[in-house]
Amino acid sequence: MIDSHTHILPNKPNKLIEEFGEEKVLLEMFSNEQKATTPEELLKSMSLSNIKKSIILGYGWTNFNLLQASNQFNLDAFKKNPSKLIPFFSINPMFKENLQEMEKCINLGGKGAGEIHPSIQELDMDNENIWKDSLKLLEENSLPIIIHASEPAGHLYPGKGNTYPENIYKFIKLFPGNTIILAHWGGGLLFYELMKEVKEISKNVYYDTAASSFLYNPKIFEIAIEIVGSEKIIFGSDFPILSPNRILEEMKNLKEQDLMNITEKNIKSILNLN
Repeated sequence: MIDSHTHILPNKPNKLIEEFGEEKVLLEMFSNEQKATTPEELLKSMSLSNIKKSIILGYGWTNFNLLQASNQFNLDAFKKNPSKLIPFFSINPMFKENLQEMEKCINLGGKGAGEIHPSIQELDMDNENIWKDSLKLLEENSLPIIIHASEPAGHLYPGKGNTYPENIYKFIKLFPGNTIILAHWGGGLLFYELMKEVKEISKNVYYDTAASSFLYNPKIFEIAIEIVGSEKIIFGSDFPILSPNRILEEMKNLKEQDLMNITEKNIKSILNLN
């Protein structure tokens, strides 16, 4: 099994602020004294949950030096554990150095971009000029982008943001050729795939299950499979926020082929993994 949505940090949030200066991600999503999650802790959790590989994501950084440091931390963790960890890299198209940083990460083994957090990064999802160069580079290298998605209803939580299905749909229409993974069930966009035009434009869109237990009734799995098929769903826990075992428990009654698609086959196909 592959957990396609996990996070690690180079240091405690307050220490990162001391070293790099103000960062909206840390202010909005973390308490000041919150402990950093290390690669070793992730690997221990993986062992307990029988997870063979994990994708380690970045965050939607607004401080370029911290973005670089986070990317390097993920790449270093991958270098030490190449059979266990798969590094993604953070991007922010508002930085003039963004493409150079992306190219560096790709050359060092980065397998995708994200997690992007448009609300925190103040990125307009329907502004093609902001995104086109980054998305072109990803498409040329057959790499996916993972985007934080927000539910337009329900409870508030740290980092929820306002990247709602309406905004995401505009982005998908701009870049239908890119492989796009929408975190947290796409903020509910998958339900709109019952509409013919949404389904047609979303052929390269996938939905991950990150933090699902905090957001939806476990019936979401059966309903999502009925709407979009298990071929478009990707297992992600959002570790350390949520234990992989909690989400895996909610999937235990799925058909064997659906479970295989969600926990392994789909992401292997996207990343061209053996």
